[in-house]
Amino acid sequence: MTNFLLKTVYILPFLLGNGSFFFAQSSTWTTFNDLNSGLPNNAVHCIAHDQQNKIWIGTDNGLASFDGENWVVFNSSNSPLQENYIRALAIDTSNALWVGTTMHGLYRFDGQSWVNLSTMNSNIPDNFIRTITIDSLNRKWIGTADGLALYDDLTWTIWNTQSSNILSNNITSIAIDDQNKKYIGSINGGLVYMTNSLLEIYTILNANVPDNSVISIQIDETDKPWFASTAQGLFTDTGNQTWLSFNTSNSQIQTNSLTCFRIDALQNFIIGTLQNGLVIRTNNSDWLNFTLGNSEISDNHIFSIDVDDENNVWIGTQTGGLVKLKMNQAWIDELLQDNYVQIYPNPAQSNTSICIKNVSSEVMVYLYQSNGKRLNTPLKHLDNDCYLLPEIVDGIYFLHVVDNGNHQISKLVIHQ
Repeated sequence: MTNFLLKTVYILPFLLGNGSFFFAQSSTWTTFNDLNSGLPNNAVHCIAHDQQNKIWIGTDNGLASFDGENWVVFNSSNSPLQENYIRALAIDTSNALWVGTTMHGLYRFDGQSWVNLSTMNSNIPDNFIRTITIDSLNRKWIGTADGLALYDDLTWTIWNTQSSNILSNNITSIAIDDQNKKYIGSINGGLVYMTNSLLEIYTILNANVPDNSVISIQIDETDKPWFASTAQGLFTDTGNQTWLSFNTSNSQIQTNSLTCFRIDALQNFIIGTLQNGLVIRTNNSDWLNFTLGNSEISDNHIFSIDVDDENNVWIGTQTGGLVKLKMNQAWIDELLQDNYVQIYPNPAQSNTSICIKNVSSEVMVYLYQSNGKRLNTPLKHLDNDCYLLPEIVDGIYFLHVVDNGNHQISKLVIHQ
């Protein structure tokens, strides 16, 4: 199966006879921001969907819900929320929403009333809530900046560096498999495996874990845990702490700095990155990378991902708002059926090289400004399928690749 880095199939520009470009826009991608919707802020840190498939969004300016037509916003001026910085969301078995904040702890909202749990009125270890996971018994597993907490609606159980053998109190992610085994990720504390009350700690030093900082954990259909790390890509425990990794040195993933991660119903891995957009490892082990340069995604810095009951992917970005990606198997198959020209890096820098894969030795590559004006002669071929970009100002350009009578025009972003 051929792997693909970049596919320019969402914004397809066609060069017209008068030198201008025509854009065919796809309905695959939809962006919601603070200008075109009721989204209260373009920094979307967390997303969840409830039992009615309503989308809940946590931002830097409050909490929002979206049912496909209507937006409702909850913030410190119109609700009991005492702050507007929302960092974690989860839906429990009764369809109540649990909301994690940065300074005021945890909120429960059942659609009518609010309950706040903080260090002022409960045994929660810290008011900065990083993550919330609900187990099959409707218990809440809460990762805070000062330890792990279990809340059963009556009592609290706390694990931290003082009360247990965990190595970091900064808990980022919690996943639970079908055998009720918990996998806990942290910043600089390695992995915690919890079976009943037994804690096993695995780090770079004692188990060759690829990274001691894990930002997101998912369980696949075989009950295997997958870990998205902040510096070493994606990895899994294949048994007895033997690790299988996907990183920039051994796969088509574009960066090792990951930010969030989901596995959808089709077993596609949907991965957010720090500055390299959205990565999808398909259920056939192909790689797709969607960035500002080759798709309609609104930002390359991804904060959060959720997959709803219809397998739509909801993407929270740093500055580009909320993006909905309508993804299904037919759409993926259509992307992969043609051998699209691969262009990377994208974005690129002026006066550096770009590489173009899946072309012959006879290829000619031309660069156009966004107004359709062609720049100089074909790009100079260097080696290893790479070409020298001229010294040009930052902005959006188009590469016109001519290969044995076949033409492809791809958007290229130039930035410092």
